[in-house]
Parts: sequence; structure tokens; C-alpha cells
Amino acid sequence: MDMINSKVDIFQVYKPEEPFVKTVSQDKEKLKEACQQFESIFINYMLKSMRATVPDGGLFEKGVAYDIVQSMHDMALAEEISLSGGIGLAKQLYDELSKYV
Repeated sequence: MDMINSKVDIFQVYKPEEPFVKTVSQDKEKLKEACQQFESIFINYMLKSMRATVPDGGLFEKGVAYDIVQSMHDMALAEEISLSGGIGLAKQLYDELSKYV
């Protein structure tokens, strides 16, 4: 019953570590990151589509493990390509979308 009747100052209990106000630079940084992620996904899809056009055969047998490793390699390659400038898609998206932030 003491807890119900006690007065607790909510401003002393709740102290946010980060301010509620978002700055424009934070929004633009998040937009830039989202554009790079989109470019990475796009490049990954391109690599996957290009690999589908290559005929089967070669030195190694293809199985489930090979497909998994190749998929992981393509994802890492696409992310690295995107982070190092990529094909220019992320920059173009950022330039167009940053007008609205």
C-alpha cells in the first residue's frame, strides 16, 4: 500500500541517455547507410543472376555446401563492393532522397 501512496518524481527515475530530438545529420547518416545496404542487395542479386547463366561443370562437385559457401561469398563480395563505392547506385539514391530529409 505504501507504493501506491508514495510520490515518485518521474523525471528523477527516467533519464534517457540519448536526446529525443533527432538531428538532420543522424537522419542523413541513416539514409546513407540504407542506400549502401540497398546497393549491396542489388549487387548480390546481380551476382546471383550472373552465376545462374554459367553452365554447370568444373573442377568441384556442386552440392548443398558448395551453394551455401558460394551464396555467403556473393553476399560478402556485394557488401564489400558497395562499401568501396560500388556501381554508383547508393550515391545516386542518396543524392535524390537526401532532398526530402
